Amino acid sequence: MKKSFIPAILFCLSSIILGQSVDLYGDLKPGNIIFGKGEEIKNILLDNKEISFDKDGNFVFGFDRDAKGKHFLVVQLSDRTVIKKIILPEREYKIQKINRMKKKYITAPKEETDRIKSEREISKQARAKIGEVTEALYSSGFIRPIKGGRISSVFGSQRILNGIPKNAHNGIDIAVPRGTPVHAIADGIVRLSADNFYYAGNYILLDHGQGLSSIYLHLKKSLVVEGQKITKGEIIGEVGTTGRSTGPHLHWGVQWFDQRIDPFSLLKVKEIFN
Repeated sequence: MKKSFIPAILFCLSSIILGQSVDLYGDLKPGNIIFGKGEEIKNILLDNKEISFDKDGNFVFGFDRDAKGKHFLVVQLSDRTVIKKIILPEREYKIQKINRMKKKYITAPKEETDRIKSEREISKQARAKIGEVTEALYSSGFIRPIKGGRISSVFGSQRILNGIPKNAHNGIDIAVPRGTPVHAIADGIVRLSADNFYYAGNYILLDHGQGLSSIYLHLKKSLVVEGQKITKGEIIGEVGTTGRSTGPHLHWGVQWFDQRIDPFSLLKVKEIFN
């Protein structure tokens, strides 16, 4: 990571608003994605970590569900450096209690341990490719993966299953009939088309460039293969209830590298893609 060009005044400035040459779109809060566009960009750092940008000046970054505190975005242009100080507000999430759930949906059987470990390694290797594409494949904008449907679980909610606290829900669940078409939310590349994983079932991982990715879990079937280029709106699979699922629905997740992002935050940003 390049760190040398950060001006010494970075740590004594309260805030410098980005000028007309750099625009940001999105809400600066935990679990949200932020899109940017600039002119004659030379380098971008978020908290001393380099962010990629394309020839048109498009870039993206996001904050994890549990992110907090103070952050600095530093954009080096051809003639000056501009700095944005970001102080994240606290964000509250819903608590979802589900009782009388079958034990198999709460704790995996010991005999499945090796299988789960192997599947996690496959997913890890696929995710290692996220970030290799510096082009903003997402630049044509975003759509919902499913038209309509009932939101059965929201992003970030804390699940308590039969009284046992579990990990936060890192996506959005959309309940629709089995076989409902699932659409790619944006242009991308298929990094993984998984077959019957223990937790995720049949699922797809799409790479949208610059570290932005989306996943589609519990599919009845996938209609794509790894390495395939996908366009926004293309049908990539069908809703099912494979893996650890109690009924037909789509689990739709979004990440910026390892930062867990609220998928709905992508849909709220429209100005930059018009």
